Amino acid sequence: MRNPKTIAGLAVLGVLLLGLGILIGQLIPTIGAVRLEMSLTPTPEPAWPASVLAETPDPALPTAEPVLRAGMTGQDVKDLQSRLYTLGYYTAEIDGQYGAATREAVTAFQKRNGLGADGIVGTETRTVLFSADARPWAPEETEAPAEETEPAP
Repeated sequence: MRNPKTIAGLAVLGVLLLGLGILIGQLIPTIGAVRLEMSLTPTPEPAWPASVLAETPDPALPTAEPVLRAGMTGQDVKDLQSRLYTLGYYTAEIDGQYGAATREAVTAFQKRNGLGADGIVGTETRTVLFSADARPWAPEETEAPAEETEPAP
């Protein structure tokens, strides 16, 4: 004699196996269709460069100097003020604050050295400012008045 629980367990197991067989029968054609679709669809090429390392700048390379303008503060501004002071353009306190006096000194330097006088220290102004070719401050040269001649009698 067989135990009714064993018979019920075997019946449930049989139903589960039958359901699994039907499910696998449905999945096999679907898997084949997906594989066919994947073989027909081209794989997109990764964007060039393919490596993060190729996009990361070399830390050994020098970094660009910051553009200095009114309202900025810090050591770069102190260095600017010191150089302008050495050349005679800046006479105020070297405080690291790019205020009106610093802007006026930069503008005067730019005019005297043939640069665009905008009061902003970009690459070109910085290059000339910290070079041996930087022209020191000098009073504006004005034309000498023409000698007056006495009218002929």
